[in-house]
Amino acid sequence: MASAKSAMHQKIQDDLAQMEGRRVVVKAGFFEKMFKKKVRPEELHVNPDDEFTHADIGPNDAIMENYCQLARRDQSLGLPVFSEPIHVNKLRDGGYLILNGHHRWAGAVKARIPKIRIVIADPGK
Repeated sequence: MASAKSAMHQKIQDDLAQMEGRRVVVKAGFFEKMFKKKVRPEELHVNPDDEFTHADIGPNDAIMENYCQLARRDQSLGLPVFSEPIHVNKLRDGGYLILNGHHRWAGAVKARIPKIRIVIADPGK
C-alpha cells in the first residue's frame, strides 16, 4: 500500500509543478457548463490550496482505496462511477481545477476509469 501512496504523491507533486503559475480560473460558458458532464482524469488538476496536496497530510490510502474499489464496482455494474460528481473550475490553459473530490479523482485514476463525472462551478461560488 505504501507504494500506491508514493505513486499518487508523486503524481500530485508532478501536477503541482507542471501547473505552477498556470492555474488561472476562468468562467465556463453556458453550454460547457450544461453539456460537459464527463472528462478524462488527465484533464483534472489538483488544487494546491487543498490539504490533499500537502505532503504532511496528502491522500489517505484507505479512502483512496475505498473509492478505487467503488469505481471498479460501479463500472462493472454499468453504473455511473461515484454517486456525486467531482466539482471543478475551468482553467484558462485547459483542463479543470478540482474544488471537491480529490480522493474520488485519485480512486478513479487508480482504477483507470476513462471518464469522470464533473460539475463545473463558476469562480467565486
